[in-house]
Amino acid sequence: MSTPTAPVTGQDSIQWRIPEVFHSLGLEMEPAERTEYLEGLAAELWASGTAFQRQTVSHWYQQIAEAVAQDGALEAAFCILRNGDRITTATLAITAEPLEAEPDVSVTLAGLVEALSASASKEVMRVDTEAGPAVVALSSLRMTTPGLEGEDQGQGGSLDLAQVVAYLPCPIVSQLLVLTLCTPTIEDLPDYVGLLAQVTDTVQVNVGDLPEQPDAARASGGSFGHGTVRDVFG
Repeated sequence: MSTPTAPVTGQDSIQWRIPEVFHSLGLEMEPAERTEYLEGLAAELWASGTAFQRQTVSHWYQQIAEAVAQDGALEAAFCILRNGDRITTATLAITAEPLEAEPDVSVTLAGLVEALSASASKEVMRVDTEAGPAVVALSSLRMTTPGLEGEDQGQGGSLDLAQVVAYLPCPIVSQLLVLTLCTPTIEDLPDYVGLLAQVTDTVQVNVGDLPEQPDAARASGGSFGHGTVRDVFG
């Protein structure tokens, strides 16, 4: 599923590629249209699952889509994959924040490390990507899920998530690109960190020479778990 990568500031634009294993969360849709789309997608992807599983997955992705839309996300997507005899899933959101002009990007990186390290629950590190130096923060969080509605009512539950966030300064357009990946299948985090590394490596900043509505190019996803986690991501 492909959506345009929107220009970030005027004629300046940040572009990236997302592996084809991800499905769009429909940020470009109106809320009602998005809800219908995600419910249909959950029913299709979890056709052999229970009603509770489909409703929970749909609600989860709706919550994520609403949250990242409010945060001004440029793109958001999710994947549901099979790893051996079990299902594994993750979500990816990309946002951009204003970045104060700073001729030395190392100063920006040092400030990010200091700010993020203030939380004892985060593991923070500087890394190098094909797109330039970045900061990565790993942490855990918990998300509540709703109870099942209708005849088969049941109790809600909670999901423990592993989260990895890559902060990539793009000083030429005064923007900080933030790529956030979350997964409840914590044992697969190394593979997902590898997928996130693939995305950061494709980031490009093009100045003044992009078409008005550039098409979002997508990288080939390949098979899940192919290769190893990039060394620069630890």
